[in-house]
Amino acid sequence: MKLRRMFLLVALLLVVLLVSACGSAPTPTPKPTLPPPTLPPTPVPPTATPIPPTPTPLPPTPTPVPPQATTKQQVNVRQGPGTTFAIAGKMPANTAAAIVGKSEDGKWFQVAFPDAAHPAWVPGEFVTVTGKIDQLPVVAVAPPPTATRGTVVAAATKTPVATPTQAFPPARGSLGFIVYDNAQNSYLLYTLGIEPRNYSASRLMGPAPFDLARNTNAAPFTMAPNSARVAFVFSTGAIRDTLRVTHPSNPDIWVDVYSHQGISSPTFSPDGKTIAYVGLDKAGVDFGMQFIYTIPADGGTSQRLFPSNQPEQQQRAGEVYRGVAWGKTHLLFASNLTGQFEIWRLNSDGSGPMQLTKDKRENISPAWSPDGKTYAYTSKQADGTYQIMVANAFDGSAPRKLTNAGHNFTPTWSPDGNWIAFMSNRGGKMDVWVMNKNGGNVQQLTDKFAGQGQAPGGWR
Repeated sequence: MKLRRMFLLVALLLVVLLVSACGSAPTPTPKPTLPPPTLPPTPVPPTATPIPPTPTPLPPTPTPVPPQATTKQQVNVRQGPGTTFAIAGKMPANTAAAIVGKSEDGKWFQVAFPDAAHPAWVPGEFVTVTGKIDQLPVVAVAPPPTATRGTVVAAATKTPVATPTQAFPPARGSLGFIVYDNAQNSYLLYTLGIEPRNYSASRLMGPAPFDLARNTNAAPFTMAPNSARVAFVFSTGAIRDTLRVTHPSNPDIWVDVYSHQGISSPTFSPDGKTIAYVGLDKAGVDFGMQFIYTIPADGGTSQRLFPSNQPEQQQRAGEVYRGVAWGKTHLLFASNLTGQFEIWRLNSDGSGPMQLTKDKRENISPAWSPDGKTYAYTSKQADGTYQIMVANAFDGSAPRKLTNAGHNFTPTWSPDGNWIAFMSNRGGKMDVWVMNKNGGNVQQLTDKFAGQGQAPGGWR
């Protein structure tokens, strides 16, 4: 009974399950939902930028060419516009450099030499300028400090200002100089009228005046400071020379005031009554002992004033003089007593010798300024050239160089003291030139003269 009931219950359960399986459809398994595909963005056309119209091309503006300076010869360039400024170097001949400025007076140019970062100054007279210079800026440079011997001067710190240009009246008067004339086999003493320019031969001097034969670079003649008299040396080439002086009232007449061996560089006293000269004391020999002599301008007895220091044994030339000049209060002369030619000062009576230059260079042919405060002379430089110098007359201090081109000799002062004449070969041959007392405004005086002008020795 129990077993039957169990079978019946199992059968009923099976019927129920079968009915459930056949009566409803199975529920499908849902598929996973995928995101929509990502499409590339639709390209957006760029916004067009308006293009301005192309302008009509204009012709290019020409770049102005800076003016240039080309040297006529080798020249010293300086740190400022003047010979009182230190030398910054040497600019060779035929060298061109751009001009970047000019001095207030227009006589000096600042050039890009050795380069634009280190410009220097060159005097206008020694360069050929190409291009326009009227628009060049004026460059102001502070003047160099004036140093006294033994004093250290600090560099200036104030703002540079333009240096005023000193104005000088034009050079005037008559200047004497020497020319050799082949046709007459003689040196001629010429007179040059500066304004207007004219030349006239006035005196035969013979073939061998001592200064010219011995190359002392001193002048073998002199002009009186207070009259029309001229004293000059005439030499035939014999042992003895003749000192001739023109007549006070007639310059075409001369008087032979003395005959002497080896007369050199005659010079008038300030009152014009006496002449000093260098002469040799031994007649009949090639070279005697030199003295500074004086003699009355009208003739008379010569007086030995100051001797050279020459040994008795003639084994060497001993001391030699090269030029003597009589100033307001003293005499100047050149001597090689200390080994090289130096400038010495001497009282008018021959006492109190004092050495003025001591640089062991060859310093010769001294010339007093008319006011007696300074003197000019020729000095051999370290580069071998001869240049004109000036220095204080009292002690030879503050020497400064006035020339810087070629070889220059025999300075001679104008009567007003504003100009110095000298001979120079800067133009290719020896000629007479002139400059102001500061070394500026250099001009050639014998540029229209056919011969070779030299040894200016008198100006009035």
